[in-house]
Amino acid sequence: MVLRFVQGRCFMKLVTIKDVAKEAGVSISVVSYVLNNNPNVSITDKTRSKVLDAAKKLNYKPNSIARSMRTKKTMMICLATFWDVSDSVFTDVLKGVDNIAEENQYSVIYCNIKDHTTSQKIIDLYKQRQIDGVILLLHVDPMENFDEADFIRHIKQNHVPAVIINGRTEDLELNYVYIDYYSSTYTAVRFLYRLGHRRMCYVLPDKHEVSTNQAIQRKKGYKDAVNDFGLAESDLFFDNESLVKHIDLFKADRKPSAVIVNKTAYATSLLRTFAENQIKVPEDISVIACNDQSTADYLTPALTTVRIPIYEIGETSAGILFELLKGNSSIIKQKLSNEVVERKSHRKI
Repeated sequence: MVLRFVQGRCFMKLVTIKDVAKEAGVSISVVSYVLNNNPNVSITDKTRSKVLDAAKKLNYKPNSIARSMRTKKTMMICLATFWDVSDSVFTDVLKGVDNIAEENQYSVIYCNIKDHTTSQKIIDLYKQRQIDGVILLLHVDPMENFDEADFIRHIKQNHVPAVIINGRTEDLELNYVYIDYYSSTYTAVRFLYRLGHRRMCYVLPDKHEVSTNQAIQRKKGYKDAVNDFGLAESDLFFDNESLVKHIDLFKADRKPSAVIVNKTAYATSLLRTFAENQIKVPEDISVIACNDQSTADYLTPALTTVRIPIYEIGETSAGILFELLKGNSSIIKQKLSNEVVERKSHRKI
């Protein structure tokens, strides 16, 4: 907005595209081309900078309703999910999606998936021109009252542009970005192997989680890595309860030199168990967890983890969706690489 004084009184006036054009010393059409990032018009970098600087100086905000009518687009995409909004996976995905949406001058709305009938809500939003497309953040494990295949079938039948994060289906006609649980443990083994560790063990999640698909994929990644690196003696599995019963194993001559934990949440009790039994981390044994949470920094010692790039997964899925909206029909199935976050709970042998 700009301030205008009339007869001694101050009024606020909305900044228009005309104001930006006047400030930049260019035509209104040039401003429109720049702000809409029109790929069919060649604009010099100097002119583009002048327009963007003018828009920033005047704090210009495009009229989303007018733009929607002009472009026949809603300028909105939907992020639909089962995940709790307080969960770091949801919040990190949302941040990534929102970043790419903002770059494309779009906004993001949230839709809570309760069961398979929610697909109709998304379809209605699309048909009523309230959204241009949807990103579906789904679980890799089956959910009660939710038929993922049926849900996706309805989305496809109504031609809603969609990208799926995770999920249990592998529809050949849809784009997927996966959370790579398998690679999280494989990466952990490889990291420890390169540090000289040759005897490892794996701490499974508790009974309520041990049979989930993400836990199974993590266990398979560990077992495959152990085999690939020739660490046959490392085929040792515990949970926190059984680990207490076998604590003497970690004091024996041929004790494991490293422990890989399914998730950061389970590392807290593991570190406490080691401390209570005078087993020092990392002097006596290294510990690494196969996901990264903010609590890892505050454990004693600070926990080395494998970071799954959730924020980047949000960005990637949004980028794929915007390519769909531009008419790119390529089908993409993508997994992003996990990386080790080195803290204080590991050491080189």
